[in-house]
Amino acid sequence: MPGAERLLELLIRHRVVVFDLDGVLVDSNELKAECMGEALSPLGTARVTPFLEEFRATFGRSRREHFAAFHRDYLGRPDEGEEFETFYERYAGAYAALLRDRYPNAPLCAHADLLVKELVTRGLPLYVATGTLTGEARRVLEGHGLLDSFRGVLGGERPKWQRLGEILADVGLPPSAAVLVGDSRQDLLAAHRAGTSFQLVTRYGFFGHDRVLTGAEAQGSRWAVDLLPDGPVSAPVTDLSARSIDQKAPDGP
Repeated sequence: MPGAERLLELLIRHRVVVFDLDGVLVDSNELKAECMGEALSPLGTARVTPFLEEFRATFGRSRREHFAAFHRDYLGRPDEGEEFETFYERYAGAYAALLRDRYPNAPLCAHADLLVKELVTRGLPLYVATGTLTGEARRVLEGHGLLDSFRGVLGGERPKWQRLGEILADVGLPPSAAVLVGDSRQDLLAAHRAGTSFQLVTRYGFFGHDRVLTGAEAQGSRWAVDLLPDGPVSAPVTDLSARSIDQKAPDGP
C-alpha cells in the first residue's frame, strides 16, 4: 500500500481515541473462545460447537448478550427473567472463573504499548470501551502497565455503543471528534450507532477486513493490520470499495 496514510497520523486527527480491548490491545480472542467452550461444556457439544461459531461472529457483544443468545437460541429458553438469571449466574460465573486464572496472562497485541505511549505523548484523551467486564479489563491493563494511560475503562456491563456515548459526554465532544479502534463487526456497528469514526485492525481478529467492513455501516472506515504507529492504513471505504476493498494486506509484520 505505497504512500498510504500512517496509523498514528490518522488517529491524531481526532480529539479522542477509544480502543476496544480484546484483539486490539490484548491478544485474548481465542483465549476467550476457549473459556466460553469450557464453561458451557456441560450442556453438550451439539449445542456448544455451533454457538462458538456465533460467539466468534458476534465477538464484541457484552457478556450478558452472549449468554442470553445461548439460552434463547440453543436452549429454547427465555433471555430474561428469573430462569435466565439463574442460568447466567452459573455459567457466566464459570466463564469468569476461567478468565480469572487465564486472562491476566494474555499478551499485549503487537505494538499496542508503543501506539498508546505515542498518543499519550501527544496529549490525546484515551479510553477503552470493551465487552469485557470493567474490573477484568482494568486488571489486565494494569498488569501490562497501561491502565494509567487511559482516562477511563468502560466495560461490558452496558452495550459498547452506549459506552461510546458516555465517553463523548465525559469529554464534551461530538461523535465526529472520536474514533473507535476495533477488530470486529460488532465494534463497527457500535461506532456506526454512536456516530464515531471506525478504524479496524485485523491481525488478531476472527475475521478479515473483507468480512467486517461491509454494508452502509462501513462507509468511511479504514483498516490496518495492527497498531504499528507508522504502519499504513487503507483508504476510506466507499460505496464501491465496501465490496471490493483491496485484498492485499498493508505492509507490516
